Amino acid sequence: MPLGVHVSIAGGVSKSVERARRLGCDAMQIFGRNPRSWIYTPLPEAEARLFRTLRKEAGLFPVVVHTNYLINLTAPDDGIFHKSIDMFKKELGIAEAIGADYLVTHLGSPQDMGPAFALKRVSLALLEVARSGLGRTTRVLLENTSGYGPGFGSRLDDIGRIIRGAKESGLDAGLCFDTCHAFAAGYSFSTPREADSLAKRIEAEAGRGSLRVIHLNDSRGGLGSKLDRHADIGKGAIGAEAFRHFLNHPKIRKVPMILETPKDSDEDDLRNLAEARRILRGIDRLP
Repeated sequence: MPLGVHVSIAGGVSKSVERARRLGCDAMQIFGRNPRSWIYTPLPEAEARLFRTLRKEAGLFPVVVHTNYLINLTAPDDGIFHKSIDMFKKELGIAEAIGADYLVTHLGSPQDMGPAFALKRVSLALLEVARSGLGRTTRVLLENTSGYGPGFGSRLDDIGRIIRGAKESGLDAGLCFDTCHAFAAGYSFSTPREADSLAKRIEAEAGRGSLRVIHLNDSRGGLGSKLDRHADIGKGAIGAEAFRHFLNHPKIRKVPMILETPKDSDEDDLRNLAEARRILRGIDRLP
């Protein structure tokens, strides 16, 4: 299974390829632009072309772009909702320009309007995206959340409904499964039986073939804590043994993984990549 990390785009998106290569990544994730600003500057074609060239030379797969944190596709406020759709389409355009395989997005928060409202809202948003003609070369992936506060997207069956609705609208969406978020939302995989049950639930509720990327993160919070706080691999409440059970499953073992673990320097990424690989090497020794 391809393994990579989220890398910086400081100095231009093309610079991120060399950062991923130096870390020994097979895959990579980036932001397409400033993740905490509504200000949008189009990506120069020369920069997009350079990224595509360098990525091909490095042999990275997949390349994942993560959307801006301000985007809220379930916002009850019409102004924010339509602003979010517009920014989402622009970021999907960036992802397609650089040849990214996937664009990962959170589903946002409907505030006190509830999940039924959120389902309708995000379905309308993705319908507009489909009608724009985007999403043909870069697949949209919906990321599960921890269930904290009024945020939406912690339930796999809700994400599955959105994926099915998007496909009916002409947008081939899928799932990005975050292990920290899932654990915090109450999905356990600490034993072989629990790991098997979760792998089958992902397929049954999100849809067969929908799981395309795993955000591999340990959790600072306990099972069902709803705490969205990532921890170093094997150092949190999930632990190395649970990861071995889950990643060994036939429905999981070939899915590309991206680490979003705590980072102060490249040494942190290198340490977590090494631990993830150590766990993966141990898979073959399990019964």
